[in-house]
Amino acid sequence: LYALYHPLVQYWVGRVPDLRDESEDLFHEVLTAVVRNIPRFDRRHPGSFRAWLRVITVNRIRESVRKRRNRPLVGVGGDGTEHFLARLEDPHSDLAAEWEAEHNRRVLERLYAVVRTDFEPKTWDMFRAVVLDGREVGEVARECGVSEAMVFQAKSRILKRLRQE
Repeated sequence: LYALYHPLVQYWVGRVPDLRDESEDLFHEVLTAVVRNIPRFDRRHPGSFRAWLRVITVNRIRESVRKRRNRPLVGVGGDGTEHFLARLEDPHSDLAAEWEAEHNRRVLERLYAVVRTDFEPKTWDMFRAVVLDGREVGEVARECGVSEAMVFQAKSRILKRLRQE
């Protein structure tokens, strides 16, 4: 959980003015809330965990802003911050869509980093060229000096390993 969600939560906390210095503490509060409440978490559909995490993050940021009311800082706790948090909390907002995209990007980066070491560099390069760069299998095969079947096999093996992870 730490390796996967720490950068994501810190990114969003960092977008709230004057809370950047508290991003580590806020992340630990989010993680504590997740661990305490995971027995009650009800996965209803794909993506519900990341939506739940987004709401917990918003709530921890709000709580931090409330605590600072006695110590006002420019930009914190004003209408701008609350508007930002309300948009982030709303599952249909542009910020919720951005959270989803950022979450997916970070999960894929993490998966790629874990799985990449299981394969030869040439195998990974073929996979990257076809799947990530969207290049034609035939073009990649010619460039790498292998058959198209080998490119398909590289793609299949890595996708299988990614699904396992």
